[in-house]
Amino acid sequence: MVVVAEEISVVNSNEVLDSAYLSSTYHRVENVDFINGFYVFDVESDFGQLELVSKALFLNRVDEIKTLGEAMTLYDRENRQLSYELRSGLQVTANSPVDIIANPFGTASELATQLSNNLGDTLTGKSPFIEEYASRYVYSEPKDPTTAAHKRNTAYQMQLDLYSGSYRVQTFLNTIANARSAGRVSAGVGVGRGFFNTRRQSALDLSIRQTLKNRTLEELNQSHRNVLLRLDTNLLQTDAFMGQPFLSPTNRTVMLSYLEQISGVEDLKLMIEMINNTDNEVTTLVFERLCKSLYFYYNRDEQFTRFVNFEQHPAVTTAANRIVFFEHRDHFIWDENNQDTYSKLAEAALDSGYLELHVVSLGTFSDKASEELKQLGYKTKQEYLTGLSE
Repeated sequence: MVVVAEEISVVNSNEVLDSAYLSSTYHRVENVDFINGFYVFDVESDFGQLELVSKALFLNRVDEIKTLGEAMTLYDRENRQLSYELRSGLQVTANSPVDIIANPFGTASELATQLSNNLGDTLTGKSPFIEEYASRYVYSEPKDPTTAAHKRNTAYQMQLDLYSGSYRVQTFLNTIANARSAGRVSAGVGVGRGFFNTRRQSALDLSIRQTLKNRTLEELNQSHRNVLLRLDTNLLQTDAFMGQPFLSPTNRTVMLSYLEQISGVEDLKLMIEMINNTDNEVTTLVFERLCKSLYFYYNRDEQFTRFVNFEQHPAVTTAANRIVFFEHRDHFIWDENNQDTYSKLAEAALDSGYLELHVVSLGTFSDKASEELKQLGYKTKQEYLTGLSE
């Protein structure tokens, strides 16, 4: 069968992003490309130039930029000493450390190419990049308990990720925590809440923020191991998850908090196996959002009975012989690879006795992709988490 492939040569950024994310006082999107299903964003900001793969990572980074920028503006007016200390650590110079984005690829285009098609190799075996780059990412907290508590409280108050991979977020949080620990208890206090990101958070997301504020890293780790035990993971799976260098304590907390809510579903440990093979920050966010999608689908669409890695594709099955595949890309267009993948998935699913085929996407489908999937027998849902938790 001859497949007429779609191509996207020019991305209209206004159709991809809300105006608040296109530009602000502290950042500007210079260009948006589309590579193998993912948007790639070139961003100029007060804290440096960034090249970000995937809409999810872009939204996280811009929320951080806007939060830091607004805070710095306030401190310039109200706390000159704190402002000076922060700017000394955050200023952009030729020798400034770049933001730590946990992927081993040289450019965003290389990463987007590696992420093309489905999760493929990530779902089937350990990546060689994991061991090679493991030593680069060590998540820790201040050794002094008082400073550590101040850092957790600061991150909570400002809705910043306590364990963000951004060098500048960590510098910001550490500077304020150290100032408070040294007796300047008002450091960072009084910041208005108006600049915080407006993406919708679920009740569970709010509970997770409380957990990260109230628990030490040691307490978090013990809690994570307890949840993994309830998910019926074996010792090797558990140790691999806890030692996965590309999962931050925040990633682990989010993933396990959502999976724990549906712990009665069979074989969720297969999801843990998939997560254990992530080798960059983008796929980590994909898995985090897949965990959320499983929770919301179970509670708002249909209670499913089993999680499966079906032909290297994350899916769930129901008692009514329905199979639901989860698609992770920002935008799904129709090409020869997708034709081949979803034709084979449909054939294998029907041969296995499934009566209905569904595809739930974290991103969007092109009109042609939606029609072609329909012709193959799939029912589709797109932008699945929009309005639910993001």
